[in-house]
Amino acid sequence: MKWFKPVVMGLLLSGAASQAMAAVEVVFVKPENFADIGNRFGSLRDAEDNMKDIKDALIERGEAVLSAGQDMKFTVTDVKLAGEMRPFGRRMEWVRVIKPLYRPAMQFSYVITEGGKTVREGKADINDMSFMDRFNRYFTSDPLRYEKPMLDDWFAKEFGRPLKVARH
Repeated sequence: MKWFKPVVMGLLLSGAASQAMAAVEVVFVKPENFADIGNRFGSLRDAEDNMKDIKDALIERGEAVLSAGQDMKFTVTDVKLAGEMRPFGRRMEWVRVIKPLYRPAMQFSYVITEGGKTVREGKADINDMSFMDRFNRYFTSDPLRYEKPMLDDWFAKEFGRPLKVARH
C-alpha cells in the first residue's frame, strides 16, 4: 500500500494540470459550400479526412500560442486545398494535380477567451501564392503539405513569434 499515496497524488496533480491547459475548438461552417475541402468524385481522400487534418493542425498551432487558462475557438468558413482534382489514366481515376495556379487558401475567424472574457479576436483570409517556390519542411506524404506552411506563416505574423510545431 506504499504505492497508493504517490499514485493518487500523481493523478490529482495531473488533473489539475490538464485543467490549466488551453482548449482549442474548431468549427466548420457549411463545409459543403467550401471551394475545395476534398474530392467530390470519390478519390483517395475525402472531405472528412481533410477536415480532421485541418482541425488537428489548427488545434496544434492554437495550443502553441495560448497562455495557460486561455481558450481559442476557430470558425472555418472556406478552404481551398492546393492543387486541383483531375481525371487521370485509362480508368480516369481522380488525382490531385499540384500547379502554382491552384494555390491553397483558407478563411476563418478566431476568438481567444480567458475566464469567459474575450481577450483577442480576428479574421483571416489567407492564401499562399508562392507555395511551390519555397522550402517546405513537411513530408511529401503529408496530405496538408502545402496548407501547413501557410498556417505557420499566418500564426507567426498574427501572434508575433515563430511556431514550434511537430513535423508530421
